[in-house]
Amino acid sequence: MKTTNLVKKLGLITLAGLALTAASAQAHGWGGHNPILPVAVQTAPHHEGQRDFGGRFEHDFSPRNDHYANIDLRRQQQMDRIRKGMASSQLSRHEARDLVREQWEIENAQRRYLADGRLSRDEWISLDRMLDQAATNIHAEKHDRNWR
Repeated sequence: MKTTNLVKKLGLITLAGLALTAASAQAHGWGGHNPILPVAVQTAPHHEGQRDFGGRFEHDFSPRNDHYANIDLRRQQQMDRIRKGMASSQLSRHEARDLVREQWEIENAQRRYLADGRLSRDEWISLDRMLDQAATNIHAEKHDRNWR
């Protein structure tokens, strides 16, 4: 009974967070372009094979995999893994709390990085590494044989 209520509350909190994020993005006018990728990736190159990143030219910057280019999608998938881990009793509520807190920290970092309206290459790499670490932590907690 308590587990069901906790899962419902976690789901509602997640939905509320997604709704607020979507409303914030729309209010800031981010609907016309993808705020996750650097602006230079979305525009035409200045030179063949090169793009402009903050006034300096770099070789083509593209995420390792288009599927993971969308930071929000990865965060959502990780939250789904946390919810499923709780539902299957692979995660205790304390483990889930810590993992969700890590997701909030990633979201806050993304919000700080996007404060200027764009995401630089270094900022994208930082978010990508944070998400990689979060994925590792989720896997470790789900498979640590610490059942509730």
